[in-house]
Amino acid sequence: RYPDGSVRLRNPNIELMDQDILYHLALGSGSHDLVSMFGDVKFVCMGGTPKRMEQFAYYIMEQIGHKLPTGTTLQDISQYSYRYSMYKVGPVLSISHGMGIPSVGILLHEVIKLMYHARVHDPVFFRIGTCGGIGLEGGTVVISESALDGMMQPFLELPVLGQLVRRPAKLDKEVGQELFALSEREDPYDTVIGKTMCTYDFYEGQGRLDGAFCNFTETDKMEYLNKIHKAGVINIEMESLSFAALTHHAGIKSAVICVTLVDRLKGDQVLAPKEVLDEWQERPCKLVSRYIRRYLTLKGRLSLDGHCGSMCV
Repeated sequence: RYPDGSVRLRNPNIELMDQDILYHLALGSGSHDLVSMFGDVKFVCMGGTPKRMEQFAYYIMEQIGHKLPTGTTLQDISQYSYRYSMYKVGPVLSISHGMGIPSVGILLHEVIKLMYHARVHDPVFFRIGTCGGIGLEGGTVVISESALDGMMQPFLELPVLGQLVRRPAKLDKEVGQELFALSEREDPYDTVIGKTMCTYDFYEGQGRLDGAFCNFTETDKMEYLNKIHKAGVINIEMESLSFAALTHHAGIKSAVICVTLVDRLKGDQVLAPKEVLDEWQERPCKLVSRYIRRYLTLKGRLSLDGHCGSMCV
């Protein structure tokens, strides 16, 4: 970051370009006034599906008291990209990142550049998602203290021009602890902190027996899951490694908060009813909203009676 907290790109080519087209967001530095549109952003919240992040946008709008001008409604800013969905609610961006490391990586490149072009200061990024628990009941909220790949390595490996580049997958420990402190005794579920394993695959890569292919046994699976559990891994998902590595490389504070949908020590398939899963998926959203509300309250920017944030986009 620059001394004033604005995002600094580690790419000298961007400043030499006439304009920077953020193709997958349907935005551009030449076609849009990105400073006016996004300059007040403080929090970037990402999750897998467009529908979930639309729901989060409406939820956070209620939680921070953001009022839209009469006759307007929330719009998907990136609807014409046909790839990701993005909603702006005052200082909060709610964006879908798709599934897996490649999808979230593409999005992060462009969102980090968006922060740069919009001259955003000290943004905080959150991934809000779902995961499989290791020794945790379904519905448990997990705050990642670090991200590991399927070989228990704490970095993202990426072939670049024939060379293997390794980037440390580090999350902001202070933000993680602040989130954990915001869990409440009255919450009807547990909130825990631990290591997260990020895989490139949902089935074989996570040791599931129910994929189209499987060349290991139940015994092999349980030995592996118990091994990583003893090493401190408490959940498995598919985005945290790239999310942590790219935000850390950009000098952006970030955190990953997921809810478990199944205890992998007890089975592979997600069997909870849809209405139960829907309620579970609201739990990480509640924790992130508490963090955002706390920040805005301390800054004197939270008002449940009036407009909060910025102009309608």
